Amino acid sequence: MREALTQLIFDSVMTVSYDLKVSNPSGPSLVLMRSFILIVLALFASFIARPVGAQSGRVKDSLAVTNSDSTKTSAASVESNESRPAADLYDEANNYTQKKFAEFEKLKMPYDERLEEKIKREQRDLATRFATVLTNRKLQPDEVYYLGLLYNLARDFDHAMESMQRYLKEKPDASGEPVQNARAIIVIQAAKKGLLPEAEARLTDYASNKPQLAEDRYTLENWVAAGFFKLHDYEHALSHAKQMWIAAKQTAKDKPPFTRDDILNDAAGMLSEIDLKLKKKDDAFAVLHELRGLALSLPSGNLYKLALLRQIQIDPNVDPFKFDDDSTSASLPPEITANEWIDQAPTKLADLRGHVVLLDFWATWCGPCRTTLPRLQKWHEAYQDRGLVILGLTTFEGEAEGRRLTRAQELDYMRQFKKKFSLSYGFAVSDAKNNDRNYSVSSIPTTFLIDRRGVVRFISVGASEFESAALNKMIKKLINEPPPKVASIKR
Repeated sequence: MREALTQLIFDSVMTVSYDLKVSNPSGPSLVLMRSFILIVLALFASFIARPVGAQSGRVKDSLAVTNSDSTKTSAASVESNESRPAADLYDEANNYTQKKFAEFEKLKMPYDERLEEKIKREQRDLATRFATVLTNRKLQPDEVYYLGLLYNLARDFDHAMESMQRYLKEKPDASGEPVQNARAIIVIQAAKKGLLPEAEARLTDYASNKPQLAEDRYTLENWVAAGFFKLHDYEHALSHAKQMWIAAKQTAKDKPPFTRDDILNDAAGMLSEIDLKLKKKDDAFAVLHELRGLALSLPSGNLYKLALLRQIQIDPNVDPFKFDDDSTSASLPPEITANEWIDQAPTKLADLRGHVVLLDFWATWCGPCRTTLPRLQKWHEAYQDRGLVILGLTTFEGEAEGRRLTRAQELDYMRQFKKKFSLSYGFAVSDAKNNDRNYSVSSIPTTFLIDRRGVVRFISVGASEFESAALNKMIKKLINEPPPKVASIKR
């Protein structure tokens, strides 16, 4: 699966970060994705969620198995590769890691970082050997293409670029996936070298032909936009940043929540920064305004926070809560799930249509969350008779206040917690953080305010007085809105 690896993160005060996100870089960086165009680059490492590392004895056994396999591979006849089709050589090298990891899975071998790196080195070495085999032949254009892919897999990027340039020169009328792959590799390598005229020309060819994926277009536009930005050529960078933003909105639709947020935030961040360099502050704010609107419609607490903080970074005097939401074309948020309910009958958002619903993501151990509890209780008492429903969403932790707890003990602890803080609104408790992932909650407290039609109209992240005042204002606004006449919102 292709993943966005980096993003622009702004730290938020009065929140506690979750561990749902894999990475949290401190500054802006280029996005790199692995795609169907078979781009394998050395600048970034791939991040794959795996089980906890093995114990030392098992690690030694794992390495012993792979060393044995490697010996068998190296002892294979070199002559057998001399006559093999170039496509077969590439396929074997490209599938090497997948095949190895599948074997380890069958053996139920535990994951080890050193083992993974060893297998990747073996793959690069295999690709290098196969590339050497091809260089000793008189190659046809299609074989030159696979030579370029092998060099790319081996991370010999200079030769990869040269091979793809040769392929396009020797087969000028070619079309289809191989040509697009060749163009893509040249775009990235040329951009890395600062050869931006060539990178831009190849990108123009790529954009004018098929097949192409929005994700690949996003990656290529990112490289070229960043290249021009580095040279302070903001006019050239702007056109590519705009295309990057368009592609980001297309490709983000099918991504996991946090990967989606990374893609959208990186693209909006790039475009808004270039707008600022060109003294187009209104355009920069327009992009971030659109980003906040996307965060509401998804919905995503994480993305909303990033967009809001980016606006504040641009202009500290801006009113961060002045947001004229347009929810006429909004979609319904994901259903919430819970394994246990406290002081609340099991319910669904669909059952609460016609009510104003406040979803509060929190935890008993979260200090900032506790400061918001009296406010939530106050709103519950003031507006429950006018249709406000507050649900505190949390998860079983298996412990509290330094003590391990059974499920029954933790439920009792939460009941006592409610009594201690005099909270009469309901809790929804889950075994897993599915709700947090579905709503892209990366820090708590995070609150989602849903109108009577079932549409998310406001997101609040943190426990500051500013957040509280804005949330209070929005609650009053939604309470005073009339119930919907016709359910016309799509899920």
